[in-house]
Amino acid sequence: MRQSLRTMRQDAWTAEDDAVLAEIVLHHIGEGSTQLAGFNEASRRLGRTAAACGFRWNACVRKQYRPSIEVAKEERKERKSQKIQAQMEGGDYDHPTATLMTWAQVLRFLRQEKNTAQQWASRWRSAQREATEWKEKFETLDKDYSKVKEDYEQLVRNYEVVVEDYRSLVQIVDRARKAALLDHGDISDGFVYRIDEFGNLERVSSDNAIERAE
Repeated sequence: MRQSLRTMRQDAWTAEDDAVLAEIVLHHIGEGSTQLAGFNEASRRLGRTAAACGFRWNACVRKQYRPSIEVAKEERKERKSQKIQAQMEGGDYDHPTATLMTWAQVLRFLRQEKNTAQQWASRWRSAQREATEWKEKFETLDKDYSKVKEDYEQLVRNYEVVVEDYRSLVQIVDRARKAALLDHGDISDGFVYRIDEFGNLERVSSDNAIERAE
């Protein structure tokens, strides 16, 4: 319960906390472990979440301990090299009194390394396929977007034409309405417009000649 309450606290990191975090993570690096394992251990020591420890390490602490990190990496390489050398010579780095390593054990070790390499290669190929799929999806969406954009622009142009035609039609209709004959209206002004039985607009001149309006 005490650790749970401490984990949920929101107080700032102290220099002592940073030092403890660095000590634990560097130890894990030098031992050939992972930083994630170090964050988990630090979370138990400091009463914080592993995510908080990881964020603190990457954001602040790692920059301050770069030389120590390089030293820890060299220790890890040296430790691994010594362990492999001891195994190849028939012993065990952690247990010098162990029995000699057989060829079967050597082959098993090589197969394990091969399997690890194959797993990483498989993950790489999977990531490449996924990247290709996302690229194809993007290209398809980009083409669809271009087509929709083109259609939209065409609709805007058509709309502008329709609006202009509508305005012209309204002007013509308005003129026709004002000049339309009422029964036997006066056409002394030259000509007027009227709508015939089929809905066509006609111009009636003063000499009673009827011309269909364009």
